[in-house]
Amino acid sequence: MYKRKYTIATFIIAFMFWFLDASIHYFVYGEPQFEFIPDDFNELWMRSIIVILVILFGIYADYSTRKLLIKEKELEATRIYNSMVHASQHILNNLLNQMQLFKMEALKSNDFDKNIIDIYDNAIEQAADLIQKLSQVENITDKNIWASVDPAVLADSSNKTNSADAKRREAD
Repeated sequence: MYKRKYTIATFIIAFMFWFLDASIHYFVYGEPQFEFIPDDFNELWMRSIIVILVILFGIYADYSTRKLLIKEKELEATRIYNSMVHASQHILNNLLNQMQLFKMEALKSNDFDKNIIDIYDNAIEQAADLIQKLSQVENITDKNIWASVDPAVLADSSNKTNSADAKRREAD
């Protein structure tokens, strides 16, 4: 019932208009009898058109209001998503910065394998890139969010970038 409040209100207003118009014709214009449905086709046609327009306005108002509420909910979901992404990005950036301390200690140690440090650097770089891509999702849908951090999609885009860079180097 709440979803159709304007439609219901306009039905009531339209009925009141019809009754008021019939009353005006009886009391003010002095018609011989009260006609809820007038005999005059012109009068019936005018009342019907006005009632239909009023009811259509109510239906349109309900439709527009529902559409506006849906957009507001989507906007709120977008704001919440963006806030969560930025908070997560802040936490992860702090973690990545703190992990640099471990790297510095590993570089000081002569016993630490340099390949492990390279793997560590790649992991840190990939995490930073994923955080950045996740924060750049514009059309917030489940599919787009997962696609922004999907390793297959990322591998395809990095392969295309690497091949484009290689072609540029060859041309130079």
